[in-house]
Amino acid sequence: MSHVTQYHIAEVLQEVCTQMKDVSANVFPESRPSATQQQMNDFIVVSLPVLIDDQNAFQRTTLRIEIFVKNRASGVAYTKKLQELLNATIRKFPIVTKRFSATAPRLLLKGADGLGFTAWNVQAKLIINTTDSYK
Repeated sequence: MSHVTQYHIAEVLQEVCTQMKDVSANVFPESRPSATQQQMNDFIVVSLPVLIDDQNAFQRTTLRIEIFVKNRASGVAYTKKLQELLNATIRKFPIVTKRFSATAPRLLLKGADGLGFTAWNVQAKLIINTTDSYK
Protein backbone atom coordinates (compact mmCIF):
# COMPACT_ATOMS: atom_id res chain seq x y z
CA MET A 1 0.00 0.00 0.00
CA SER A 2 1.39 3.38 -0.91
CA HIS A 3 0.39 6.76 0.38
CA VAL A 4 -0.59 9.48 -2.06
CA THR A 5 -0.64 12.90 -0.39
CA GLN A 6 -3.97 14.60 -0.88
CA TYR A 7 -5.11 17.88 0.61
CA HIS A 8 -8.77 18.44 1.43
CA ILE A 9 -8.63 22.23 1.77
CA ALA A 10 -11.80 23.04 -0.18
CA GLU A 11 -13.79 20.42 1.73
CA VAL A 12 -12.66 21.74 5.12
CA LEU A 13 -13.26 25.40 4.22
CA GLN A 14 -16.70 24.65 2.77
CA GLU A 15 -17.83 22.69 5.82
CA VAL A 16 -16.62 25.29 8.33
CA CYS A 17 -18.16 28.12 6.28
CA THR A 18 -21.47 26.22 6.29
CA GLN A 19 -21.24 25.78 10.07
CA MET A 20 -20.65 29.54 10.52
CA LYS A 21 -23.67 30.63 8.40
CA ASP A 22 -25.90 30.87 11.49
CA VAL A 23 -23.30 33.06 13.24
CA SER A 24 -23.14 35.58 10.37
CA ALA A 25 -24.96 35.71 7.04
CA ASN A 26 -21.67 36.81 5.46
CA VAL A 27 -19.08 34.02 5.55
CA PHE A 28 -16.14 33.80 3.14
CA PRO A 29 -13.40 31.21 2.59
CA GLU A 30 -9.72 32.23 2.60
CA SER A 31 -9.97 36.05 2.47
CA ARG A 32 -12.37 38.96 2.73
CA PRO A 33 -13.93 40.23 -0.50
CA SER A 34 -12.65 43.51 -1.88
CA ALA A 35 -16.24 44.64 -2.53
CA THR A 36 -19.78 43.35 -2.03
CA GLN A 37 -23.19 44.22 -3.49
CA GLN A 38 -24.53 45.33 -0.13
CA GLN A 39 -22.91 46.91 2.90
CA MET A 40 -22.14 44.44 5.68
CA ASN A 41 -22.27 45.10 9.41
CA ASP A 42 -20.36 41.92 10.15
CA PHE A 43 -18.70 39.03 8.36
CA ILE A 44 -16.53 35.98 8.97
CA VAL A 45 -13.48 34.72 7.07
CA VAL A 46 -12.46 31.06 7.41
CA SER A 47 -8.91 30.09 6.47
CA LEU A 48 -6.05 27.65 6.95
CA PRO A 49 -3.25 30.23 7.30
CA VAL A 50 -0.26 28.07 8.20
CA LEU A 51 1.68 25.01 7.09
CA ILE A 52 -0.27 21.76 6.70
CA ASP A 53 1.90 19.05 8.27
CA ASP A 54 1.29 15.68 6.56
CA GLN A 55 1.58 12.70 8.93
CA ASN A 56 0.43 10.12 6.31
CA ALA A 57 -2.82 9.04 8.02
CA PHE A 58 -3.69 12.58 9.05
CA GLN A 59 -2.66 16.19 8.54
CA ARG A 60 -2.23 18.79 11.24
CA THR A 61 -2.66 22.55 10.86
CA THR A 62 -4.44 25.60 12.30
CA LEU A 63 -7.97 26.69 11.48
CA ARG A 64 -8.57 30.44 11.65
CA ILE A 65 -12.01 32.02 11.93
CA GLU A 66 -11.81 35.82 11.71
CA ILE A 67 -14.81 37.74 13.04
CA PHE A 68 -15.22 41.27 11.64
CA VAL A 69 -17.76 43.79 12.99
CA LYS A 70 -18.31 47.30 11.61
CA ASN A 71 -17.17 49.98 14.06
CA ARG A 72 -19.64 52.47 15.51
CA ALA A 73 -19.99 55.84 13.76
CA SER A 74 -17.50 57.28 16.26
CA GLY A 75 -14.89 54.76 15.07
CA VAL A 76 -15.00 52.81 18.33
CA ALA A 77 -15.23 49.01 18.16
CA TYR A 78 -18.70 47.51 18.62
CA THR A 79 -17.47 45.18 21.36
CA LYS A 80 -20.91 43.88 22.36
CA LYS A 81 -21.57 42.59 18.82
CA LEU A 82 -18.05 41.14 18.58
CA GLN A 83 -18.68 39.31 21.86
CA GLU A 84 -22.01 37.91 20.59
CA LEU A 85 -20.40 36.57 17.41
CA LEU A 86 -17.43 35.22 19.36
CA ASN A 87 -19.70 33.36 21.79
CA ALA A 88 -21.72 31.87 18.90
CA THR A 89 -18.49 30.79 17.19
CA ILE A 90 -16.99 29.19 20.30
CA ARG A 91 -20.24 27.26 20.89
CA LYS A 92 -19.60 25.48 17.55
CA PHE A 93 -16.56 23.69 18.98
CA PRO A 94 -15.54 20.98 18.76
CA ILE A 95 -16.32 20.83 15.03
CA VAL A 96 -16.12 17.16 14.07
CA THR A 97 -16.87 15.54 10.71
CA LYS A 98 -15.76 12.32 9.04
CA ARG A 99 -12.96 14.31 7.36
CA PHE A 100 -11.67 16.55 10.17
CA SER A 101 -11.77 17.67 13.80
CA ALA A 102 -11.30 21.26 14.94
CA THR A 103 -10.68 21.61 18.67
CA ALA A 104 -9.20 23.87 21.35
CA PRO A 105 -10.28 27.30 20.07
CA ARG A 106 -8.23 30.26 21.25
CA LEU A 107 -8.90 33.97 20.89
CA LEU A 108 -6.53 36.51 19.39
CA LEU A 109 -7.69 40.14 19.54
CA LYS A 110 -6.61 41.53 16.18
CA GLY A 111 -8.02 45.07 16.39
CA ALA A 112 -9.00 47.68 13.80
CA ASP A 113 -8.43 46.73 10.16
CA GLY A 114 -8.20 50.29 8.80
CA LEU A 115 -11.38 49.81 6.74
CA GLY A 116 -13.95 50.55 9.45
CA PHE A 117 -14.09 47.09 11.04
CA THR A 118 -12.61 45.51 14.16
CA ALA A 119 -11.51 41.88 13.97
CA TRP A 120 -11.16 39.13 16.52
CA ASN A 121 -9.55 35.84 15.49
CA VAL A 122 -10.40 32.39 16.73
CA GLN A 123 -7.63 29.87 16.07
CA ALA A 124 -8.14 26.15 16.62
CA LYS A 125 -6.19 22.93 16.25
CA LEU A 126 -7.23 21.14 13.05
CA ILE A 127 -6.66 17.43 12.37
CA ILE A 128 -7.62 16.25 8.87
CA ASN A 129 -8.27 12.54 8.31
CA THR A 130 -6.41 11.30 5.22
CA THR A 131 -6.70 7.53 5.71
CA ASP A 132 -8.52 7.33 2.37
CA SER A 133 -5.28 8.49 0.69
CA TYR A 134 -3.85 4.97 0.62
CA LYS A 135 -4.01 2.91 -2.58
